[in-house]
Amino acid sequence: MAITEMKRFRILTLRRETDSLVSSLRSLRCADIEKTLSPPVPEGEGPELEEYDVSGDIAAVRSKISETIAALDFLALYEKKSRGLFRPLPEADEREAALPPPDDPRFETVKHVLGIRDEKTRLSAEKTSLENEIESLLPWEGFESSVPRSGTASTESIVGSLSSKIPIGKTEALLEGLAAVVETVRTTSAYRFVMLTAYRSDFDEALARLVRSGFSPAVCEADESSGFAAGTIARSKARIGDIETRIGEIDREAEKLGEDVSQLELLHDSLISEEERLGAVSKAAASDRCAVLCGWIPEPSIGKVTALLESRGDAYEFTDPGEDDDPPILLKNNRFTESFEPVIELYSLPKYGSFDPTSIMSIFYIIIFGLMLADVGYGVLITLACILGVKLMKPKKSTRNMLTMFGKCGIACIVAGILFGGYFGDAPAVIADRWFSKPLGELAVWFNPLTNFTTFLAVSLAVGAVHLICGLAIKFYVTWKRGHKLDAVFDSGSWIILFLGAGIFLFYRPVGIALVALGLLLLITTQGRHNKNPIMKVFGGFASLYDIVGYISDLLSYSRILALGLASMVIASVFNILGTMPGPSVGGVIFFVVIFLIGHLLNMAINMLGTFVHTSRLQYIEFFGKFYEDGGRPFEPLTSKSKYVTFK
Repeated sequence: MAITEMKRFRILTLRRETDSLVSSLRSLRCADIEKTLSPPVPEGEGPELEEYDVSGDIAAVRSKISETIAALDFLALYEKKSRGLFRPLPEADEREAALPPPDDPRFETVKHVLGIRDEKTRLSAEKTSLENEIESLLPWEGFESSVPRSGTASTESIVGSLSSKIPIGKTEALLEGLAAVVETVRTTSAYRFVMLTAYRSDFDEALARLVRSGFSPAVCEADESSGFAAGTIARSKARIGDIETRIGEIDREAEKLGEDVSQLELLHDSLISEEERLGAVSKAAASDRCAVLCGWIPEPSIGKVTALLESRGDAYEFTDPGEDDDPPILLKNNRFTESFEPVIELYSLPKYGSFDPTSIMSIFYIIIFGLMLADVGYGVLITLACILGVKLMKPKKSTRNMLTMFGKCGIACIVAGILFGGYFGDAPAVIADRWFSKPLGELAVWFNPLTNFTTFLAVSLAVGAVHLICGLAIKFYVTWKRGHKLDAVFDSGSWIILFLGAGIFLFYRPVGIALVALGLLLLITTQGRHNKNPIMKVFGGFASLYDIVGYISDLLSYSRILALGLASMVIASVFNILGTMPGPSVGGVIFFVVIFLIGHLLNMAINMLGTFVHTSRLQYIEFFGKFYEDGGRPFEPLTSKSKYVTFK
């Protein structure tokens, strides 16, 4: 209904009291703290104010936050309790949002969790390395020689693999003329594991020839001191057993710690709240003894902020926004329209001092949403889901508003479904006709859009016309309120008269023609009034009539109401026909239930998304385009931030 009036505050306190001041303002949850710009101080009249530096404290808190998040992520792997979709966040006292003391045992718990996490990571990496080593040594398990190289005073040996497709004779031929020999140790379907032995003088050449034919030296290592390959494999397996035992102990310990992570979650939320508080403290400007804090508060909250500051003995002042100020935006609506504020926020908040269209938009949003998804069954499901979501989840304000909004739109779907005869499409009529050969009469209280789509189109365009005229009326109101009364009459009133006349013409031509003529006359004689040249004044008036094309285009955009409404009805009808095809047998009933559930849930989900998008689009483009001034920034009061709990 309106945008809350904001007041700028400036508070002067002792430097040592800055932390407590910010904490007290946080508990009130009504102060949007801004970066304090230090005013110039005449030389000799006082100390210069500097930025309140708490960067070291912020860095320390952020480090603790990172550690806590890492610990929670690790314990989440062992959490056995399911976090239900509808489980509300636990509540915690506001005082627990304060930074815990350094000796808080939860910090030690975090360090311990990170310690066993790092130990498990190290052990897992070691186990993988040992498994890879065993795999590479297996071909040489019975080989009583060092791997990969060995030698004597006159010879040198190396082991490796060749493709099993290379005949042994070809391998021996490669070494012709050299004092070298290849011995096959083991053969598989893919590889032949061999040992090359050669006099030291011929070894390099022999190895080079084998490499050119595809020889790959072994990458594993084993010697006599380790018991060759077999001994190394045995020791690696024993070590893997020890590692698995220790990892099992770590897993059991982590599972025990994961049974109750609520304290670490509370610690996390306390830390992010402290980070937010320190961020607010850093926005202050301070001298050696004093500090100044600035920001915005809603006008209705001045009383409680004043009481707080008086009790503390701080100096303060409240002022109205200046011309160069950019106050934050806090929308003020009643309980019914408040739930539609997310639609505004998805677009852009209105500029401070402009018009908040939430209350008017909510009415059209409900009507258009209901027309696009006009079905009693879908409306009941949407409404029940939203009611259960609000009751069981106890979500935060933004999510609660969205659920409440969709719940109201679901009621609109029920009403429109009754008017148009939509009960999961035409399910009652299809079942009665195809299974019982007893055609039902028309269920629509008003008309059936599937057989009267021209009437549905007329309804869609009529809603669009009222929507557009309402947008022009808001523009008229805003312009008039700002003192530009002639501009309101000429720039908005002329079009309103013209369009009202066009609508009345459909029912009573004489009055309609008179209003259309009056609207055209006003446009022609006033729309060029800003031009100094008399000819351009007249030309500008006639040229303004071209805007009629734009308004017609806007009006035709509302035919999407017809398109989406018919789409959901037709798809629902197709699934109903498909489900009843097998007939009223036991198998047919089962088939119908499966197709009915899958088809209608899919149809409802897809068309609900499309309805939300296109209903919002009609607000953003056609409606807001007539009057809306965007660019507002949201009011973000300092509060206790949380993810896992709700601070009360």
